Amino acid sequence: MQYLEKNEIKTIQLGILDYIDEICKKNNISYFLSYGTMLGAVRHKGMIPWDDDIDISLYREDYERLLKAIEEDQHPIYQVLSYDTSSWYFHNFAAILDTSTVIEDNVKYKRHDTSLFIDVFPIDQFSDLSIIDKSYKYVALRQLAYIKKERAVHGDSKIKDFLRLCTWYPLRLVNPRYFFKKIDQLVKNSMTENPTYEGAVGVGKEKMKEVFPAGTFKELILTEFEGRMLPIPKNYDAFLTQMYGDYMTPPSKEMQEWYSHSIKAYRKIEK
Repeated sequence: MQYLEKNEIKTIQLGILDYIDEICKKNNISYFLSYGTMLGAVRHKGMIPWDDDIDISLYREDYERLLKAIEEDQHPIYQVLSYDTSSWYFHNFAAILDTSTVIEDNVKYKRHDTSLFIDVFPIDQFSDLSIIDKSYKYVALRQLAYIKKERAVHGDSKIKDFLRLCTWYPLRLVNPRYFFKKIDQLVKNSMTENPTYEGAVGVGKEKMKEVFPAGTFKELILTEFEGRMLPIPKNYDAFLTQMYGDYMTPPSKEMQEWYSHSIKAYRKIEK
């Protein structure tokens, strides 16, 4: 395999983004740059220099249409990774892969090799805020079901470790995908005609930080991103302020290093 430099990784990720943008335009699907990618577009007109991933979000209906359109396109390199397409992927959001690559990610814990990717997050609308706490309980159970035994034991207390293992052993019998399917079912059962809130449910660690008034992401504008004009919410300031506070002020050098995912990636070489 051929080691990829940081600028090569960026080029490949932007290639995935260009492909997604093409598919969305072809199928009249609305998406927008999200999380740190939205922040990068607003503050840097591109990727955050010390970050190395790209995130997009879509309302649930468009999210499902995008995944279906990519699967039907049958591209030789770009493929969907989700709990419906993989027996080992245990998240309730999808990723679009460049399968000509392999990555080693020293931040995210994985049992399987994967490829360079873009994360794709569904935005759901709802009125019952109790689904937020319920969804994060499923997230916690999923994490316990997936981790190895040594990670379930913290070493802070023999009694606490014993109780953790008492929970961990029976959870090992449950497929971790079960918990994220429960989250999706929870959200779909909470949908109403006139929702009060919207956000990505059970995908991050921020809980209520991820919840916004319904319609926050509805109206989109185009902004510059790595030489392209790509969509972000017109109300981007509300999202970025809620998520990051004073988002136009870059973090310290120490925090920049902490935020970096430090991905090592390789290009597969055909024999």
